[in-house]
Amino acid sequence: MKGYLVLENGEIFEGERIGADKDTCLEVVFNTSMAGYLKVFTDPSYSSQGVVMTYPLIGNYGVIPEDTESKKVWVSAIFVHELAEKASNFRNAKDLNEYLIENDVPGLKNINTRKLTKILRNSGTMRGKITSDITNKAQIIEEIKKFKPTNLVRNSIYKKTIYTRRRRHKNCIIRFWMQRKYNKRACKKRLHCICLPTRHISRKNT
Repeated sequence: MKGYLVLENGEIFEGERIGADKDTCLEVVFNTSMAGYLKVFTDPSYSSQGVVMTYPLIGNYGVIPEDTESKKVWVSAIFVHELAEKASNFRNAKDLNEYLIENDVPGLKNINTRKLTKILRNSGTMRGKITSDITNKAQIIEEIKKFKPTNLVRNSIYKKTIYTRRRRHKNCIIRFWMQRKYNKRACKKRLHCICLPTRHISRKNT
């Protein structure tokens, strides 16, 4: 099934639908990672954004739940040049397209990600809409220009404070880059580590 990405400057990119079959407005950004697409899709900083993956083949190792950044897919859509038809990894739980459908995330494949990335690199983050019908282009662009992401932090922040002990969760301490000297002192005194969620936002419309 054909699908289209319409940008606010009037550019239209044609591709094939993947994931959930729904239309949505979003901010369009690009990511240059050669691996780790699951970390990108589950990163809260991509809330309300559609991500263009510049690496030409995405989905080749499928979905590995242990490699996610959070328990939820935060991207509003994904755009890829080629989607792997078959995943090849011994830890693979399901293919990427199935994962997108389960999480109600639409996407496009077989689009010109090179051209799209150049536009975004030169013009910056742009708003757009993923749709299957472009007969009324003027109305679509008007809808895109009215789109504005709101409550980005409130929607993506973890509502609870996480407590963990140094002895029981060594990896957690390392992951949050705490100094080794402090770790030893905290371990001797049996102190708790409080992990607070943080987020950096750099967008035109926020």
